[in-house]
Amino acid sequence: MLVGSALTGTVAFGGTAVAADLTDGERYWQGQTIRTENVQYDESASQSGAVGSNVKLEVMQVDSDGDTTELAKEVFTNATGGLTLETTDLSGDYRLQTAQNDSLIANFSVASQDLNASFQESTVDNQFDTSTSLVLESRRAGYNATITADGLTPSELQNVLNEGDQSPVRTDDGVAITNIQTDTLRANFSGIDAGSYPFTVEVNDTGATATATIDVRQGGNAAATFAADGVVSEQRGDNATFTVNFSNADSATVSIGGDPVNWKTNFTVYDNNTDGRATLRFNTYATGGSGDDPRAFITAAGEDEIAVRSGQGVFSGTNLSPGGIDDPIGTGTYEMTVGVGNSTQDVTQLVLQNGSVAGAQVWTHPITETENLPEDVTGLLENVAASDTVAMRDLAVLQVQASGLYGNLTNQTVLDSDLSDYYALNFTQTNAGANAEVNRFNGSAVEEVYFDEVNNTFFAVVDTQTNGIEVGDEYQASFKIAQRSPLVTQTRTANATFSVVERTLDFTGLNENGTLTIPSAETNITGETSIAPGTTFNVQVQSDQFVRTARATVGPNGTFSAPFDFSSVEPGTEVTVSATANGANAEVDGLIAEGGAVGTTTPATTTATTTTTTTTTIETTTTTTTTTETTTETTTEGGGDGGIPGFGVGVAFVALLTAALLALRRSR
Repeated sequence: MLVGSALTGTVAFGGTAVAADLTDGERYWQGQTIRTENVQYDESASQSGAVGSNVKLEVMQVDSDGDTTELAKEVFTNATGGLTLETTDLSGDYRLQTAQNDSLIANFSVASQDLNASFQESTVDNQFDTSTSLVLESRRAGYNATITADGLTPSELQNVLNEGDQSPVRTDDGVAITNIQTDTLRANFSGIDAGSYPFTVEVNDTGATATATIDVRQGGNAAATFAADGVVSEQRGDNATFTVNFSNADSATVSIGGDPVNWKTNFTVYDNNTDGRATLRFNTYATGGSGDDPRAFITAAGEDEIAVRSGQGVFSGTNLSPGGIDDPIGTGTYEMTVGVGNSTQDVTQLVLQNGSVAGAQVWTHPITETENLPEDVTGLLENVAASDTVAMRDLAVLQVQASGLYGNLTNQTVLDSDLSDYYALNFTQTNAGANAEVNRFNGSAVEEVYFDEVNNTFFAVVDTQTNGIEVGDEYQASFKIAQRSPLVTQTRTANATFSVVERTLDFTGLNENGTLTIPSAETNITGETSIAPGTTFNVQVQSDQFVRTARATVGPNGTFSAPFDFSSVEPGTEVTVSATANGANAEVDGLIAEGGAVGTTTPATTTATTTTTTTTTIETTTTTTTTTETTTETTTEGGGDGGIPGFGVGVAFVALLTAALLALRRSR
């Protein structure tokens, strides 16, 4: 019987049987020939000694209880009292006995030898990526086999399989390997002509056969290169990302570092999804205490994979001995090479610089239930506005600009006050008053922390309805990297302040009697509020004859505008104008009048223009128009009403953070 396929073969029986000695209690493999020169009665039989010549024997099937069930076959001893027993048609447990009186000679069993063959990598080349393994799967161990390959001479096949402690011996049409005890036979196709080669493995004594096919490509065109031109630049402690491109290859060797930096790692990357590229993430923080396995700090995206072959790993010290270092690798320039096999086909550099804590700033975000918080940074940035005053029930969003953290700082739970942690994010009330209890909470208690390592920023979202926060509170938010961190030599901090104010909502344009005069035409009803920009709510105008509603959205400067059309309303109609926005309420009397509104105020507007070139430039223009002369004085310190807070690095940094966030929004 022969069962097989083009790529993987299964059991087959046939070929020349090799004799196995008859032994009581032995397991034989289907296809083996059992032989003995002198058949003897078993010690438990009533008779003893030799059975004799030309004696009929029975091979009886035995069930699980040890009882004989049926006759499997009959055989005779030969003229000298010996026996030859074929097992090709046997499978199971058997009792060999004399036919005349059922005297026991031996108990034995016969099992079929399953055999499957496949190549670990089904495609190699003949110059660079030449190595693979022939994987043999069988329940049996320690068997002898003959291997042939269509298209390869016995000499070529011997060279392919002559790896490690394997000792293939040439035969007329292939090679023989004895006592196969391992599941894999190493193979190297260096110098073999490009082509497809079907391999056949046949077990000598059972005839079990399996096939597997290997494709050998011409290696001259196989190449691996770095996708990006120029150096890879990152901060020490962050994740450096780079991409390897493959051409006529599905694996490449990558090396980072060397003698000049007393540290090196090398490994193999596999393009498992065969898209011709693999993106790698190098966690520079995780290099500390990583041992000798680069997979502790190098990962491949998607289906692609990192592997460590013989001679690869992590090396350190002046002699680059095997093993890593205790702290994350230091700043400096690390040579990076890539190539197919052991070749070097492209070179670039990884430049690691010291990280920094540049500063912090507070933004405000409309009230949002915890379960409805944005899923990512992009969603968060769609609704924030720079302000150090936050209305009760809105969200305060602390932005910290810092680099060199994101290989280790990945979870807000470490942003607590635990002295064993390297990081701390604390919120402390600054206006509690003499002898009053100061309200405090830390980063592990905020609603959410969003990490944006691409832009060296993280955002902590504070719900002003939690953590004991009250209207009138003023807070200092402080982020700290402790001196005990392996990334810094002294403590680094960034601070920002904000205050929590009452939710207010007021209409503008009222006359001296507190009445809102509304033109009998298309118009906007406007107002001012302390609640976060981006908040939407309804403005309602009601009279005895109608109720009209329009949607208003709070603008960046805290103003809102709701569009209405009263051109069909009779002048002189009295109305009530009202609005409710999540706890902020306003209501005034109004009057529909002929022509334009009286005593209205045009709210201040802000226009932000972004110009993007090779570097990002942000131009900001603010224009304020009022009906009366007003002198405005702006002071930027560590907080204040409605302004952008400082944190010891001056107005320039605050403007830079604001501009950077605007640019980030647009880039997303």
